[in-house]
Amino acid sequence: MNLAVRRAVAFDIEQIHKLGNSAQEFTVGVWGGFWGQDHLLNWSKSKDDLMLVAVNENNEVVGFSLYAVHVPTGKVTWENLFVSKEYRGQGIGKSLVIEGLKELEKMGYSYIALQNHNDDKEKFASYLEQFGFKRGDMVMWMDKFIKPETNGNNS
Repeated sequence: MNLAVRRAVAFDIEQIHKLGNSAQEFTVGVWGGFWGQDHLLNWSKSKDDLMLVAVNENNEVVGFSLYAVHVPTGKVTWENLFVSKEYRGQGIGKSLVIEGLKELEKMGYSYIALQNHNDDKEKFASYLEQFGFKRGDMVMWMDKFIKPETNGNNS
């Protein structure tokens, strides 16, 4: 099987959106679900943020990793990592992690943080430790829409 990891482009957005919406673990708080297609498109065009995809030989997205940067501080928030169930266990997640960290370093960033919303938090935390991640204190996720008529999940 021939798989590649690369930066996401506009062509990938619909596939990323579909995969993200299929993942229950991306449903948190009042946000309710995965990023909207308009958010993803803007993200893919950002020079400061990073969006990687893993694609198969047919250029179909089978996994993705999304990173958002707080420009004033250079802090990277790792928003999402996902690999389609039928492609798991083949090193795709590992490739996305390694390529993401390499690319973020090339972009000049030195700190990355994430919140672990995985169903098996312990397993995912142990997985990330192999890449040098350290565990933090337990946090409670709280959120609020600033503009009530928006739900953030525009299709």
